[in-house]
Amino acid sequence: MIWNNYSGLLFDDSQSNFPTRLFGYQTFDQNQPTIVHIDNAGACFGYVYAGQLSIQDNMVNWQVRREQWFHIPTGCQLILQPFTSVVICQRLGYQGIHIMGGPIEHAGRLRYIDGCTDTLLCCPPLAGDPCLNLLHFPPHINQTPHTHPSMRAGIIARGNGICCTGNDTIKLHEGMIFMIPPGALHNFKTNDQSMDVIAYHPESDWGPTHEEHPMINRTWVSGQKIIN
Repeated sequence: MIWNNYSGLLFDDSQSNFPTRLFGYQTFDQNQPTIVHIDNAGACFGYVYAGQLSIQDNMVNWQVRREQWFHIPTGCQLILQPFTSVVICQRLGYQGIHIMGGPIEHAGRLRYIDGCTDTLLCCPPLAGDPCLNLLHFPPHINQTPHTHPSMRAGIIARGNGICCTGNDTIKLHEGMIFMIPPGALHNFKTNDQSMDVIAYHPESDWGPTHEEHPMINRTWVSGQKIIN
């Protein structure tokens, strides 16, 4: 599923094993900001494609600009300046943390399939938690068709490409919001231009555990890691 124009709730996956709501907002009014409220149903993962906005909850008041991302523990109020575009994935029932970053880099730090790279922008605090990623496709990529065990959602942050499914070929361009259902066979292609994608995952099979994390792993007693 794709959206070129968006204003509000785009997709509600609240009945799944990893319930998520997908929001997108665009503002064009030159005269005044637009105020948006997202309720306290779960953590919000967001990315600002264009413009700038303020994020407010009972603890922070952040200014977030183009090519920056954020993670808020529950709901929040957004104050969008004119000509701003933002995507938000809300993981229902999940308590997140306050964190923001960016601007995003021009390639990923980790190898991914078929010559692509990715960076884990917002890591899972615990194994199994949701995460936010930057996925980079160099020019002339033709990915191997593949699936994911849970939905994927996000936005085309830079460049353009093609998404191929079993039934369709979809042209992708900057600012387009997307959602891929769990188990859907697909692959991405690029031509002469690279493409960068912000991808939200509602779950993971990786992350720190109480038994394995950097603090405990590097805490030694008599020269040996302690058993936590």
